[in-house]
Amino acid sequence: MFSKKQNLVIAITTYDIDALRISVPPMRRCARDATLVIYNDNPDAELSRAMVRKLGWRGALYIKNCERNLGEFESRIATLEYIGHEKIPCDWVLFVDDDDALIDAEIPRVSELTFAIIQNATTVSEKLTDIFKITPRWVDGTEYGKTGPHFDITGTLVRYNAAVEFAGFMRSVLPDMVKMAHGFRYRVPVGAIMWAGLNTFMRAHHPEMSAIYMNRTNYVSIKLGHAQKKYGMRTVPATSARVFNANVIKKFTEMFESAAVQNMVADAQ
Repeated sequence: MFSKKQNLVIAITTYDIDALRISVPPMRRCARDATLVIYNDNPDAELSRAMVRKLGWRGALYIKNCERNLGEFESRIATLEYIGHEKIPCDWVLFVDDDDALIDAEIPRVSELTFAIIQNATTVSEKLTDIFKITPRWVDGTEYGKTGPHFDITGTLVRYNAAVEFAGFMRSVLPDMVKMAHGFRYRVPVGAIMWAGLNTFMRAHHPEMSAIYMNRTNYVSIKLGHAQKKYGMRTVPATSARVFNANVIKKFTEMFESAAVQNMVADAQ
């Protein structure tokens, strides 16, 4: 049912490199054969290979320290571009937030027409001690936090070729994305927006391909506390997050749909 892991690139974009103390250690238990790519979006803090090795990662490693801050959207686009530029061999790419935990890196054998594999995520949001209990056994369920399908670019296996094409599309609409994001009162759900963008792009350009859902937990989303700001933007109040995020994703999806059509017309000409 599963294939080997060495065809996988795990990509982390980070601004606060101390957060890697959360995301990197769990991967040494489940993704030893994967390649880790870390894009440091903080020009004021250099990340070294020695720092990552001290966190326990012993596998293939690439680090990109940026010269200027790109922001959440562009840093993820730049990460995919970096993977292509460095010619890092892989069939699949999986994004992990720097303050979350990946607990399973197995790649199921799927059709060549599958462009992404959605799995479950467990959200830990109440007890700090819960993050010390995270183990690979959580793939089969856990009594901690809430578990459900994770419709997000993080934790989702995406075929490399699809990811590269999508990065080109995202680069073309980046100015509109940034402008729209800054038009909201609160920080937008970047991962969920990028997942919506990937689906919109693939429906328009590769309608023969589809994403599948696998009822297995591979990701732990850690949302302890409720900081007033993150990445320089106010965080949405927990009581209104669901409605706010749904509205944001709807508006971004409409923009993606329009851009995808224009992109196809331009290609045809």
